[in-house]
Amino acid sequence: MDDRRLWIDPTQRELPPRPWRKIHLDFQNGAGIRGIGSAFDADEFVATLQRAHVDAIVVFAKDTQGYCYYPSEVSPAHPGLVEPDLLGRQVEACRAAGIKVYAYQSFAWDELLAAGHPEWLVWRRDRTTYLPPLGEPPLFSALCIGHPGLMELLLRRTTELLERYPVDGIWIDETFSMAAECYCHRCLDDMRAAGLDPLDRAAQRRFQHDRCIAFVRAVTEHVRGLRPDAQVDYNTQAVTGLRERAPYLANIDIEALPTGGWGYLYFPVHARYARTFGVPVYGMTGKFFKSWGDPGGLKHPVQLRTELAGIVAQGLRCDIGDQLPHTARLDPVVYATIGAAYEEIERIEPYLDGAVPVTEAAILVDAPPLGQLSKHALAFLEDGEDFLPTELGPSVSGMAKLLIERQLQFDVVDGPADLDRYGLVVVPDGIDVDAALAARLEAYLAGGGTVIAAQRSLRVPGEQELWPRALRGLYAGPSPCAPPFAWAAAEKPALLRISPELLGDASAYADHGFALYDGADRWRLPSGADAVVHARMEEPRLDREPGTADDDEPYAAVVQAGGLAAFAFPLGASYHDHGYWIYRELFARVVERLLPRPLVRTSAPQSAEVTVTHQLATSEHGERWIVHVVNYSPLRRSLALEFVEDPIPLRDVRVALAIDAPIARVTEARTGVALACERRDDRWQVTVDAVPVAATIVFEAAR
Repeated sequence: MDDRRLWIDPTQRELPPRPWRKIHLDFQNGAGIRGIGSAFDADEFVATLQRAHVDAIVVFAKDTQGYCYYPSEVSPAHPGLVEPDLLGRQVEACRAAGIKVYAYQSFAWDELLAAGHPEWLVWRRDRTTYLPPLGEPPLFSALCIGHPGLMELLLRRTTELLERYPVDGIWIDETFSMAAECYCHRCLDDMRAAGLDPLDRAAQRRFQHDRCIAFVRAVTEHVRGLRPDAQVDYNTQAVTGLRERAPYLANIDIEALPTGGWGYLYFPVHARYARTFGVPVYGMTGKFFKSWGDPGGLKHPVQLRTELAGIVAQGLRCDIGDQLPHTARLDPVVYATIGAAYEEIERIEPYLDGAVPVTEAAILVDAPPLGQLSKHALAFLEDGEDFLPTELGPSVSGMAKLLIERQLQFDVVDGPADLDRYGLVVVPDGIDVDAALAARLEAYLAGGGTVIAAQRSLRVPGEQELWPRALRGLYAGPSPCAPPFAWAAAEKPALLRISPELLGDASAYADHGFALYDGADRWRLPSGADAVVHARMEEPRLDREPGTADDDEPYAAVVQAGGLAAFAFPLGASYHDHGYWIYRELFARVVERLLPRPLVRTSAPQSAEVTVTHQLATSEHGERWIVHVVNYSPLRRSLALEFVEDPIPLRDVRVALAIDAPIARVTEARTGVALACERRDDRWQVTVDAVPVAATIVFEAAR
């Protein structure tokens, strides 16, 4: 290890063992379906899973419709069950085959309870519920997690499952009140009794989060009291406020089907956040062409392999969602596709076990609890409302995309995290930096750290001032210039002009005014200020008097003061929403000045994702530094989805790793091919002939 700030989280070395290749076997059946379980054959069931290299599975005890798939004394069994104890036979077969098995039950989404207990429903602020109009199928008939009767049913059913069946754990879905708000009579009464204003959305979020913490704590303690060896997992926990819930979680499952509404930015952001809390994390994709409830949709094999490669590259374990047909016979074509992908994961598992992400930077997030850090690519609900709020989505996703395309290794961390672990801290334009956080960032800068911050995150909330000491007195308000395409406006768009010194070999672009698609703030840098202006903002006007100058004096738009690089426009959100290449170029050149010696450099294109993990030496191998290269090359579609089905192989990919370890050998783990390695300057460099889907490059030191 050299003297740079490289963070390898020791808590990730101490994680309990978990399976690497899990299936989440969705099984939702309306009341009118008959013949459920009619084709179930225990031997065929486990043989199919074994051929597909599956080592763990989640099977259904109770679905979102409210029906059980075993003879429960708590909730009704599905009326169409042919095999009365389908769950029991699945559990028995999996246990006998050495496959870990977990029992699914839905909590806050139960159609039978929604119909029978309307007093348990989540109420929106406008006094509506999530119930569909009469005669229409339900989407999410959300229940409030604060009702004792709902909790009592869950605990009784959990007791029943753990006492009857040798499951390895319980998997609970829908563990929060929809949209992190509820205006039912109980929530209103309880909030008022606590002295809280139910109409204050910040108070609502905190109150619902406290309910969620109480829920996971109570269920986890209940399970530990019954069977200390059993796990209890809760869906959708990789959202803000995770630090408070993490002590009660056995796993964190990140449901993120890229083609099913989440897109390809949701998972890498939430994965980098969830893995920082010392809990095993799974990345869940699906076999579906689109999303859940698409049983006939089958993902292209290459796309599935690419998604799994992206999951393990973050140091996470794999989970693939599937829909079991009502007959309960696994589809052999589906499991041939899954098997090809899981065989590849199984082959490289020796390089995944105990491998911990290596990071040099962090995106700092600070938001109310129960919020998503990256917005779903597609709206799930008809009115555009999402499961949980996403205030930071564009700004965090945009910054993450910039870092990924720069091939920097980063975490996503919350406010209390230790910033001194990282060489660079990125503060997205979507957050407010209060006095306490500003003081921490100033101390971090004073200690030799570097910071990139943009627009709103630089302002003192509620004041006409910027918090960094080096930028005090610069703020002159927001620019009044109209956005591009506002043809009739009296103001032309503000333009960004970048200094030739920053552009270097691309200095010809310094003569061009680049669009600021989302506006900017005005910063006036006084003469003699100890700062470098990398870019300026011009404000052309249409309402000039004839003969007057066309432009005012440009404002500073990108300023570097010591280890701080400040952007006067919303860099993250703008790059997320528009993808303007000059924003990426500007960011890359600023980063080069702040972090001139990144951990890894490659010749792979910006579409490839490059990450680094680290394994300690053992009696069987030396210390390992593992570089993952995932080749994302989507095909064009007329839909708002990306499909990675026919990747263009990357050729002669150079990988240069800046570590001082005495590397003895380098291997590409997926093919077993040894790679020639040489030391150049401060880096170990290899060339990989081809990366069709993904490469796992293992730099191993001598023992």
